[in-house]
Amino acid sequence: MKTKVICILCLMISFSAFTQTRDTCNLKPQAGNFSIELNFLPFSDDGPIDLTAFRGRFFLNNKIALRTGFNFDRKKQTDEVPHTYYIDGNSIMLIDKMERQYTVLGVNVGVEYHFLNSRRVSPYFGIDFGYENKSSKYSDEKNQAYSYPFVLKLIKTEIENAWETKVLSYDQWGNPHYITSVGDRAYNSFKINIVTGTDIYILKHLYMGIELGLGINTVKYKEATVKQDGVLTLKFPEIKDTEIGLNFNNAIRLGFWF
Repeated sequence: MKTKVICILCLMISFSAFTQTRDTCNLKPQAGNFSIELNFLPFSDDGPIDLTAFRGRFFLNNKIALRTGFNFDRKKQTDEVPHTYYIDGNSIMLIDKMERQYTVLGVNVGVEYHFLNSRRVSPYFGIDFGYENKSSKYSDEKNQAYSYPFVLKLIKTEIENAWETKVLSYDQWGNPHYITSVGDRAYNSFKINIVTGTDIYILKHLYMGIELGLGINTVKYKEATVKQDGVLTLKFPEIKDTEIGLNFNNAIRLGFWF
């Protein structure tokens, strides 16, 4: 797969060089043009094209472009784990069921200034504002065995705004045991970035690019609650986290303009 992708890129660049000598038209968008782009990951195990995020631009002129982006991701896992129990000399197989799911939805807007008067290369800088929301949920139905007398009881656990995780801990005597914690927490995120990048126009209407940002990202993790058979047993309070620093899109931006 990697070899095929590299060959395709080489053919595209070769064809671009050939058409350069025969076509003198401008390869870059002008006033009134739109562009649409997505992330290109040629060596990813999930495939070369990332369909969870898109970005569009509208060029006010050949220097200034308005930009907007959208990302969406949803994941759902359902597991069934069999357990065998022995009651009065007879074996009974029962199934524990677990379901995890989350949804991520984000949007961003900004503006770019392209400052180099070149036919193929268009570096730019700009500013970008973003908002992202993640919802998260977990539930399971597990059979719990009790002795003296032996009883099997089905216990239902529901976690709002998080997934269940088990964390290894130790008591005061050094004995290991697992405690219930949460992961993949739901959140609201606000960010602002100063961005810089470059578009490289391979053919007319086709370009690739990279981008780097410096900014601040504030994430507010929602309160997570754990209920067993409808009774509240644990509560994890809201947490606010702020990050400041560089952020880099490790994918190649693949775009088309029209």
